[in-house]
Amino acid sequence: MKKLDLLSRLNSGEVLVCDGAMGTMLQSLGYTPGEPPEKWGVEHERSLRRIHSGYIEAGADIILTNTFGGSRVKLEKYGLGSEVEPLNMKLARIAVDEARKADRKVYVAGDVGPTGEFMEPLGLLTESDMIEIFSQQISALAQGGVDLIFIETMMDPNEAAAAVKAAKEVCDLPIFASMSYNVDKKGFRTMMGTSPEQAVKILLDTGADVVGANCGDVLASMTPDLIRQMKEAGAELVVVEPNAGAPKIIEGKTVFPQTPQEMAESVPEIIEAGANVIGGCCGTTHDHIRLIAEIVKGWQR
Repeated sequence: MKKLDLLSRLNSGEVLVCDGAMGTMLQSLGYTPGEPPEKWGVEHERSLRRIHSGYIEAGADIILTNTFGGSRVKLEKYGLGSEVEPLNMKLARIAVDEARKADRKVYVAGDVGPTGEFMEPLGLLTESDMIEIFSQQISALAQGGVDLIFIETMMDPNEAAAAVKAAKEVCDLPIFASMSYNVDKKGFRTMMGTSPEQAVKILLDTGADVVGANCGDVLASMTPDLIRQMKEAGAELVVVEPNAGAPKIIEGKTVFPQTPQEMAESVPEIIEAGANVIGGCCGTTHDHIRLIAEIVKGWQR
């Protein structure tokens, strides 16, 4: 039922708003890069709830759990490999609790990021290894009550496909799968050299319900072209989450300089290009999402 509800809204032509950054928002509330953000979120639950509730108040229809690095491979780097299930379930329940407080339907997406490891032949992990790793995390997120699985910031389409396969094995929730693209002389490409057309085909063939792009160096102003390429490749439902501009180092800190107003200027064209879900990635805040939501809701009236 959850799957039909969300996907039927998107298939009807409704455009939904996703939330914005988690990592940079955590930093604004005291998180120090180098710590496990998942553990930090549990230990500073009130701060995490403020992030979730702020995005809901801003107009987000979908919020992501604070589980981007919640796979066993990532957590093992902090000595937390045995806490995959409890951390993911707890973080899912925090987000679900905040979503249920809203006076409208807000979906919770179980956030699944890349492992940071290469698959064979470049690395040691096989496809079955990846599927097992992602299955563990996704199963815990599903048990925590999420409404969909959001696989994001993927650079290797084969790793993304393994995550999609894992999700299909352990739950019956809608699956979003989003790649991270950069821009070079050939156009939009992932770090592995994969084009949007290639990625879309792989992800759709594997069973993703919604495909898209987030992060990378594709600015909001470039996003409409990327959407059109994904649509031409056969993507019926597309999600996009651009960063708040290109990062700059200011006084030793990474800053994403695009204001909410500057980013919002691209939203009408992003909608016209065919985006079904629009949110933000690195550097975006509650204010960025508020303006995006205002434009999206105004467009649909």
